[in-house]
Amino acid sequence: MIDTREALPAPRRVDGPTVLVVEDEVLIRMMIADELRNAGYAVIEAANAHEAAEVLGSGKAEVALVFSDVRMPGSMDGVSLARFIRANNPSVKILLTSGHLNEVGWANHDWFFRKPYDVTDVIKHIKSLLKEERTAEPSL
Repeated sequence: MIDTREALPAPRRVDGPTVLVVEDEVLIRMMIADELRNAGYAVIEAANAHEAAEVLGSGKAEVALVFSDVRMPGSMDGVSLARFIRANNPSVKILLTSGHLNEVGWANHDWFFRKPYDVTDVIKHIKSLLKEERTAEPSL
């Protein structure tokens, strides 16, 4: 008989801000979401920009940052999602990623990562962007 107490990972402590991961490639989405959870972030996953817009529009979650692929199926891509976020949730930070583009216009997002990206670099940038946001808030 296998002792599952040793085989199960320790529960993750999630006390950080919420990150919305928008990626149509399931394995990529799962990988970055798991890494963000391991780094202490609450993570919501969306398979496309429309799902992400629904999450943001619902008001059920206080999303601090969106990490989104640019090229996704459907009528809304990552750039359109970024425009939607800037118009409706301007305080939300936006990181875009793509394996098909070298860069996209800076007006609608805070940072761009070319695929394949280094997850450690992504997490460092997220920490940096969200730390700036926290230090800008007045302390009580």
